[in-house]
Amino acid sequence: MAGRATGKNGSSIGSSGAQDATALFQTVNKQRLVERVVTDVQELIIQGKLAVGAKLPPERELAELLGVSRTVIREAVRILVTKGLLESRHGIGTTVRQVTRDQLVEPLGWLLQRNGADLDDLHEVRAILEVAIAGEAARRAGPADIDQLETILAQMQAQRDDPVAFAAGDAEFHQALAAILQNPMLAVLLDAVRAIMAEIRRKVSRYAAFDAVVLDDHAAIVAAVRGHDPAAARTAMQEHLLHAREFQRTLETEADPAGTKLSG
Repeated sequence: MAGRATGKNGSSIGSSGAQDATALFQTVNKQRLVERVVTDVQELIIQGKLAVGAKLPPERELAELLGVSRTVIREAVRILVTKGLLESRHGIGTTVRQVTRDQLVEPLGWLLQRNGADLDDLHEVRAILEVAIAGEAARRAGPADIDQLETILAQMQAQRDDPVAFAAGDAEFHQALAAILQNPMLAVLLDAVRAIMAEIRRKVSRYAAFDAVVLDDHAAIVAAVRGHDPAAARTAMQEHLLHAREFQRTLETEADPAGTKLSG
């Protein structure tokens, strides 16, 4: 019968079905081309071969260079703009954007909030990361690293009456401790924690004993780092995180059940 074909198993395939299958595979092929272009351009940006501010060739020229259609280029550019790697401006064209940590950190924070992470989850992550960081910092810290920790601690002492500045100094202290390890992945992870902790730190800083406890805890951590005592540094950080969690629980008792979830 015209318009029909027989498959290997004897089943027949109508002409309309063949057309649908062709369209389906064309869509898959196009998507793979888009992904390839996105990956290739992304790698050029990450490797620094496409510098910040560099202008991409016009759409037609780029399509010819990469051997794909202009539609594929258009979709790939749209994805890269959404990722924050490219920027398209009328009259200027498409250029490479400066990639900042916020582009990595903020989506992680939103994802955690959306998935219902709570303060116990946050405490567990901090205990896993920051206790180990404190121990390694004590082992690796040089004189300049210790001076920086002591400077931050002195600034926090002077900012006790300013909850916002004090909370910022608290975050800076933990970042400086992590920076001693010179591990960029840890820096990004701690940035994500800092972004989530910002509002929590601000809220708990209003408690009368909070600043004194934090300063004492930080002083104990600095003393252990100065003495190059990893075991003491880990213990001091564990105590600090337990104290922080106690203040957070006080905050939870004053809030409704939704207040136990991560926010802002």
